[in-house]
Amino acid sequence: MPEPLYQPSRAEGTVGTGVHLLRTTQGAGGVVLADAWLTVLFLPVVPFGRWTIERHSAAEASSVIRQVRPPRLVKSVLWVASGVLAVLLSLLPAYGALTFLMGSKVAELTGMFASVGAIPGPLAWLDETRDRVPIWVALRALLSATLTR
Repeated sequence: MPEPLYQPSRAEGTVGTGVHLLRTTQGAGGVVLADAWLTVLFLPVVPFGRWTIERHSAAEASSVIRQVRPPRLVKSVLWVASGVLAVLLSLLPAYGALTFLMGSKVAELTGMFASVGAIPGPLAWLDETRDRVPIWVALRALLSATLTR
């Protein structure tokens, strides 16, 4: 089976949903090492493993998935837990406004708007910074890795 080839994309489709390449690092020989995750609204849901990707130097060039290693259980659990913690922390200002500032409409509204405004801004920025792989390419990479074992 030929190595999966894809055109990396950013900020296309539903915000934060798809197969994202996280924790990317430069490897030897110009390859990139990345953890591939299926994400839903930036919450890591399913680990697709540690991928070795070869990127071509020209802009708008394709990338090739050279190797797919299975995900590590401990790291995967920590990533999911950190995603849940991030969601809870982003809702903390709204909870505080509703719980502690009852009776003061200005304080309640300030807390609510701070919480609501604190969520979409960073998410939109994050969507612009993470490479996304088409789902069909990711599934093909996983299938070829499974067949070669």
